[in-house]
Amino acid sequence: IDKPMELFIVGRIVKPHGVRGEVKVQIETSFPEKFKSRKRLYIGKSAKDAKPIEVAHARLIQDAVLLKLKGVETPEEAEKLRNQSLFIDETQLVKLGRDKAYIHELVGLIAYDTNGKLIGTLNDVVNLPSCDAYEIQCGNKSVLVPALDEFIEEVNLTEKRVVLKRFEEFL
Repeated sequence: IDKPMELFIVGRIVKPHGVRGEVKVQIETSFPEKFKSRKRLYIGKSAKDAKPIEVAHARLIQDAVLLKLKGVETPEEAEKLRNQSLFIDETQLVKLGRDKAYIHELVGLIAYDTNGKLIGTLNDVVNLPSCDAYEIQCGNKSVLVPALDEFIEEVNLTEKRVVLKRFEEFL
């Protein structure tokens, strides 16, 4: 059986816009300009119930995207989409350069110290004002470690591991 394709959130519809059925979308991606070239998105309350939808056109404004979705012609139809999320599938992900990774690729990595001692599992990447931080689950405790060279020795996606240089100070 084909495994269902994984979906990744790129935005959330916040409200209708104008009289032609456009929607205003809160951006949830590092690549907002990609909205302009995407012809297909998935829409739903969650990735599990998301259905494909065609994009007629998109335009970026300040900190949001205005989208015209095919089949949505009136403000009333657009209103029904409020709070729905927009997703892309894995084939639509932007290829990242060396030393870059998507959060979904980092979650689940096993964390070790520089001596090879098991620390725990990377559960999430938290966006803090100063930098991103890796949330490491160590036993019954969750610890945030800044995702900076000063603290991270290595991230190896192939071997599914992350090596932390400095960790004890966060316990």
